[in-house]
Amino acid sequence: MLKKYILATSFVCLFQLVQAQQTEWFSINQAYKSGIELFEKRKYVAASEQFSRVEQSRIAPSSQALTENKQISLLKENAQFYQAVCALELGNDNAESLFLSFIKENPSSANTKSAYFQIGKSYFDKKNYDKAIEWFKKTEAGNLTGKESDEYRFKLGYSYFVAKNYNEAEPLFAKLKDGKSEYAESSIYYYAYLNYLSADYTTALREFERLKNSTKYKASYPYYISALYFLDKRYDDVLSYTIPAIADIDAQYKPEMYRIVAATYFARSDYKTAINYYLKFQDLDKGKTQNNQDNYQIGYSYVKLDQPQKAITELEKMGSPDVHYQNGMIVLGNALIKTGNKQSARNAFFRASRLDFDPKLKEEGLLNYAKLSQELEFHTVALDAVHEFIKTYPKSTRINEAKTLLGDVLLSTKNFKEAVNILETIQNKNEETQIVYQRVTYFRGLEFYNERAFENSISMFMRSQSNGLNEEIAALATYWLAEAMFEVRKYGESVNQFEKFLAMPAAKKTDVYNYSNYALGYSAFQFEGYSKAATYFERFLKGDDKDKNTIVDATLRLADSYFVLKSYDAAMQQYNKIIAWNSPGEDYALFQRGMIQGLQNLNDAKIATHESLLQQFPNSNYADDAGFEIAYTYFIKGDNEKSKSDLLALIEKYPRSSYVPRALVTVGLVDYNQDKNDEALATFQRVVKDYSTTDEAKIALESIKNIYLDKADAAGFLTYANTTSIGNFSTSEQDNITFQAANNLFLRGNYQGAFDAVNAYFDKFPKAIYEKHAKFIRAESLVKLNRAEEAIPDYTFILNDWTSEYTERALISISKLFLQQKKYNEAVVYLKKLETTSEYKANYSFAVNNLMEAYSNMNMPDDVLKYVKLVKLFDRSSNDDKSKAGLYAGKAYLLKGDTTTASKELIGVAATNTTITGAEALYTLAHVEYLKRDYKASQKSILDLVKRMESQDYWVAKAYILLADNYIAVKDTFQAKATLQSVIDNYEGNDDVLPTAKSKLEQINKK
Repeated sequence: MLKKYILATSFVCLFQLVQAQQTEWFSINQAYKSGIELFEKRKYVAASEQFSRVEQSRIAPSSQALTENKQISLLKENAQFYQAVCALELGNDNAESLFLSFIKENPSSANTKSAYFQIGKSYFDKKNYDKAIEWFKKTEAGNLTGKESDEYRFKLGYSYFVAKNYNEAEPLFAKLKDGKSEYAESSIYYYAYLNYLSADYTTALREFERLKNSTKYKASYPYYISALYFLDKRYDDVLSYTIPAIADIDAQYKPEMYRIVAATYFARSDYKTAINYYLKFQDLDKGKTQNNQDNYQIGYSYVKLDQPQKAITELEKMGSPDVHYQNGMIVLGNALIKTGNKQSARNAFFRASRLDFDPKLKEEGLLNYAKLSQELEFHTVALDAVHEFIKTYPKSTRINEAKTLLGDVLLSTKNFKEAVNILETIQNKNEETQIVYQRVTYFRGLEFYNERAFENSISMFMRSQSNGLNEEIAALATYWLAEAMFEVRKYGESVNQFEKFLAMPAAKKTDVYNYSNYALGYSAFQFEGYSKAATYFERFLKGDDKDKNTIVDATLRLADSYFVLKSYDAAMQQYNKIIAWNSPGEDYALFQRGMIQGLQNLNDAKIATHESLLQQFPNSNYADDAGFEIAYTYFIKGDNEKSKSDLLALIEKYPRSSYVPRALVTVGLVDYNQDKNDEALATFQRVVKDYSTTDEAKIALESIKNIYLDKADAAGFLTYANTTSIGNFSTSEQDNITFQAANNLFLRGNYQGAFDAVNAYFDKFPKAIYEKHAKFIRAESLVKLNRAEEAIPDYTFILNDWTSEYTERALISISKLFLQQKKYNEAVVYLKKLETTSEYKANYSFAVNNLMEAYSNMNMPDDVLKYVKLVKLFDRSSNDDKSKAGLYAGKAYLLKGDTTTASKELIGVAATNTTITGAEALYTLAHVEYLKRDYKASQKSILDLVKRMESQDYWVAKAYILLADNYIAVKDTFQAKATLQSVIDNYEGNDDVLPTAKSKLEQINKK
């Protein structure tokens, strides 16, 4: 060690000149000698103490010779230098400051010139490369010899290399690599290695190849040459160079060499050979260096060799995420699918989808994750995943595949609306997409149908038909298209679609096959194809799958068809069945039997049958019909007095019956036939005055004319006629033409034009013949023009005459208007009138259903329950009507405080209905359970709603708010706040949901 630091050793002998008699001088000299001896023995602590004694000596320069004084100064200078060296060797914190003090105090010292370099070397030898760099950088390279300069550059370069400061290290190695110093070979190695790291593979390979005869680096350079051949994709060179080199290379590099050969065969898609070399690599490596790239390539090779289980074993070894890990997760997912483990495959794809190393792999992982989530029935997760895919990769080559998957997911979650919307963005649908599209349009059509949006349902069923890959769905779409056509009164098209359905082979597999005969019969009947109607009603009755109520109705309609076809015996046979069964509709069957008897000139039998109807069913809708027919039959028989008395009794009993004007005309004819002209005239004039819009008024006017003519009072008739709204014949002709023009505008949907034309009609004809019809058209047009309030007077006018053919239609329209305005008291008035006077079952159904709803909104539970019962018992009520009845029953019982019965009703609805009705029922049930503090049951009902009816956005959001109330009740404020915040963040509706959620969250935050 002494040789490192002593630049001038001859100064020791200077002290031999000092006289022994100088005690202090002798002591200093001895201390210095002792310090040097201890320094050579590496006893730096003891040596430092001796050098400190010399440096701290207070001996002053004497008056002796100048040479002696210089010797004393040199002694102290060297002692100070060695003291700094001792501190450095001991690792003392003050070593640097001691050197700096020495350099500052002795700038011209020979030790100063090499101090920085020597200190740097010392730190280099101790492998303290950061300190070595610090001191080497202070060295003035120009003060070093050529050999020292090479040593300085190499050790400074190596220090930079170890410190990973490669930019500083490379130029230092570059200056040495082409020289002849002892550092040249090492400089070539490190220079090549640095270029290898910086991906300058051409330079790195060139320099490594210079070491081919090197013994110093023969253990490693073949590895780098092999690696560089591989990186340069010189696969033939890899195999020709590396495989022979493996035999002679150092054992520590053999695993790496096997790995390179394996990766080369992998790159050449020779997976079998690649596996052979990977196995050799693994055998030597023992898992020490095997990385994600190795795991991926081994796993991929096994997949290609159809050995998925081995692939899984390797791929599951992958560590921290990188691009190979991401690749590996895709391969692992595919391997797991081959083994049937789709759950784990789904997890692998998910991991790949959450990494950003390769966007394509991220995309593939996300789509595969979404697919498997759907297959494994994680529908909500699948929905989120596919939405994320479409949003993130809108221009993906697989976007249509993703949209098809989304449609399938939405189909599974019954969100048919969104499914249709997304699938219709695909321009060119492949077969898979068409299959999904066929199903979602069919189910969306059913949703529209159940919501009575028939025009919309028709559009959906037709779209489903046009993608008819699934024969059973195609058949069902055709069936429901026919039903929807019937509802919009397109009876001819309905017939065509029903016939098309029945001709489809797949139709027989459906549960509506036989029922379609019944439905087709109805459509044909409405289309006035009575023979066809009879045929299909008969087929229905001979078929399977029919219930008692439908059998009764089909029998009646079959009888009606025969009746219109004048096949009276066949009709009578069917009416008699209804009468024998004592079925609903027996009163109607009795009435029709009487009518047939009359047509067969069996007048007494007719009278007896109709009297039987009145006795058995005094409150029948056909009571006034039967009463009139009895009286009229007596008139035909010539029993005028009996006819007249019965007719007058009918008018008194049924003053609002549509038979009143006919009865009056008949009474007038009786009087006229009995030459009671004044009485007949008064009766006929009553008809003209009170029922001027009826056909009977025209007959009455004609009879009045006859009476006046009988009296030869033509002028009187004309005078009278001019006082009536129907007496000016030329005016009536104009009236008719003007009115028809207005009516045609209305029928074409030109509501503004119809409104203006009706006003013009009334301006021209203040006493218009078609007054009620025209007012009805005007009222309906105003509603269509969103001017509903202006329509009320016209409806009211029509409803002042209960015999008008527009009475029921006006009742329906004005009821709808008040219901939309939430004026339930007003709506109830007209709905009850419709209930008691309707001649059509559909209108009766409308009345009782809306009365039920109106009373519910008015919080009148007893009235609600009355109409719930009527709806449930009505034979034409749909399943949805009955579900709504159950919902309103539940609400009514809640108002009455009967939560047990209410819950029973609500449970029944929620179990069988997933529409908005079912959602509201389940929410109401959950709220009841919450109020009863049965929070577990309430939460269960809420989660059931969210899972089964997630397309019902409003009730799902309301359910989450109720869930928050449950959490508050159990003191789980954190979950309550999170739930409310979720509603606020995600709900998009413009109703009471968001204000409620925000208010509740604000209340929680204030606590």
